[in-house]
Amino acid sequence: MTGAPVDLTIIIVNYNSRKDLERCLQSIEEAGLSCPHEIVVVDNASHDGSQSSVRDAYRKVRLLASSTNLGFGRAVNEAFRQTVGAYVLVLNPDIVVRPDSIERLHRYMASHQDVALCAPKLLNEDGTLQYSCRTDYSLGVYLFRRTPLGRWLPGHRIISDHLMTSWDHAAPRDVDWVLGAAFMLRRSAFQDSLVMDERFFLYFEDVDLCLRLRRAGWRVVYNPESVMVHAHQRASAGGLLSRAKVEHLKSWLKFEWKHRVAGRLSGPPDQGIVRYGGAGFHA
Repeated sequence: MTGAPVDLTIIIVNYNSRKDLERCLQSIEEAGLSCPHEIVVVDNASHDGSQSSVRDAYRKVRLLASSTNLGFGRAVNEAFRQTVGAYVLVLNPDIVVRPDSIERLHRYMASHQDVALCAPKLLNEDGTLQYSCRTDYSLGVYLFRRTPLGRWLPGHRIISDHLMTSWDHAAPRDVDWVLGAAFMLRRSAFQDSLVMDERFFLYFEDVDLCLRLRRAGWRVVYNPESVMVHAHQRASAGGLLSRAKVEHLKSWLKFEWKHRVAGRLSGPPDQGIVRYGGAGFHA
């Protein structure tokens, strides 16, 4: 939209997901957003025709075409620093936006000034609930989620508590963190262009972001009044040493070092500062 200050920025990070990306962009278009907005696709050097598809079919969408795969966090940062919306919606390309789902997030954040991140309810393609809000990771959670232990004891309380399966997901509530597939940010919570910690190439950038916001005094909210569909396939469910599991382990170790080891060495975080690595930027 033109002629009015941009209030909402939509960022989609894409890598070889042309069909999903086209469906996502089409759903946004059909949703008919009323607020002044901009849409940016960061393409991480796809070779499936994604870039030409955006250029040819979605002329109002701004394409940031990278010559290399930047990873999710770095791509979000790149788009964030080149956009201006007071609210920033980050979407995976495998998200299908439902009518009014974006506006519901926008209205909630506009009326709750202490919320820095708000996420919608996510549904699987068959309409079932996707457990997209979680409690913080512990060693037990990691072992049950990423080793055969979880298959041996699938109903263990450690897993159900982590996935919050006993909660009905019917009303907004503060949560520890949400999946990075779909969430809206308040730009004023960041006075620097570094939203995501770029040391996390894949996995845990969403866990890290939510923890930093909470430590800085902001709220992280799951809002089921907004509903989107996430055509998610759990890539990490492959073999014992699949690439996805190796990447997940590497990111978890980085996360643990940053927040549990290095964090103790540097002392407690300052209130009002969203920390990115060793340095911080004021919220």
